[in-house]
Amino acid sequence: MRSTLQLSLVALVTTAVHAAPLALQFKSVANLGSTSQDQNGVTFTVAGLSGITWAGPEIGGGGSSSLTVMDNSNKLLRLSITLANDGAIASAAIIPTGGLSLADTRDFEDMAYRGAARDTVYLCEEGSPEIREYRLDNGAFVRTLSRPTIFANRRANFGFESLSLNRTRSSLWAANEEALTVDGPVSTPTAGTWVRLLKYDATATPPTATTQFAYLTQPLHGSVISGARSGVSQIVALPNGKLLVLERSFAFGATFFQTRIYEVDTAAATDVSGLATLVGTTFTPATKRLLYSGDQTNLEGLCLGPKLPDGSYALLGIVDDGDPISVNRVVSFRLTGDVDSNCPADLNDDRFVDDADFVRFAESYNLLLDPIGDLNQDGVADDSDFVLFAAAYNDLVCPS
Repeated sequence: MRSTLQLSLVALVTTAVHAAPLALQFKSVANLGSTSQDQNGVTFTVAGLSGITWAGPEIGGGGSSSLTVMDNSNKLLRLSITLANDGAIASAAIIPTGGLSLADTRDFEDMAYRGAARDTVYLCEEGSPEIREYRLDNGAFVRTLSRPTIFANRRANFGFESLSLNRTRSSLWAANEEALTVDGPVSTPTAGTWVRLLKYDATATPPTATTQFAYLTQPLHGSVISGARSGVSQIVALPNGKLLVLERSFAFGATFFQTRIYEVDTAAATDVSGLATLVGTTFTPATKRLLYSGDQTNLEGLCLGPKLPDGSYALLGIVDDGDPISVNRVVSFRLTGDVDSNCPADLNDDRFVDDADFVRFAESYNLLLDPIGDLNQDGVADDSDFVLFAAAYNDLVCPS
């Protein structure tokens, strides 16, 4: 006979399965300052903020901690962001002594945080392109992740622009901004560009590349000017297995920038990792559905933030000030609908809650501050999460 807890869990899962479709509502913006101080006490100017990742609740504070990266530099910095219950920004600031100088200077464009217990971050950069790991206590280089050789065909300034870990840290996603030279032309006012969404198995140490999916961006929203583009600026991996994709268009139109955010599904898409070109070949691309379109100037980074009191999520963005229009700022959206996984204890995404998941949960439980086993999303993997995991482990098969 099932326990009351198991029945409650099933009810929670059933609600998630039949939740409303995803919807996205713009909430607010907040300008940031322009200086921070690194671990050596050196003050530096903040500019070119290109990626953002949520780092969880502030220890001893009432807000959230986020990490952001500066492009063409060796600098990371911490932000303190307080949100209202509806996801609007109540306050946002650069933590004055929260800067970090990394061991290397590169054109870093985005980041993915591995959690307080591991205290490292993955960073992607456009130049090679590469995904590199660094320590957050001292900025030391850890490793470079192996990437498929096809990405060596990246166009200048259109390499790896985006990076995202899913909630269970089982999948890491990256993408080139515009088409590789072997995959077709860049975007124009009449046609989008084909990019490759690259998925890693992040349960492996180090993560290993597994699959690639073709994704077509929208055309430029206006006529061509210097620096015109319409490419993938950000991927956000959602708990439900789908993605959000941020497309950034820069052109001469009613506005210089157009921000488009899509819900993306790769479930029926062809794995194109074996294709040497996307030109003249047959494949099924990832599907997309528009959730938001507007002008948020040079909105370049996006990440899933905290869960809000009503069960929706905050979505946090960062604006790059590297043009005459944009300024250092954070942006917030409210994401509603079917965001959560219907099987949160499936920690390796194989549709079973079995011994492999138990191994991952036990490690996370021992680390306490590790996000992998934090099933109730309260910031720690503890006894309350163990009770939830045990109930799901007893059921074995994930709800369909």
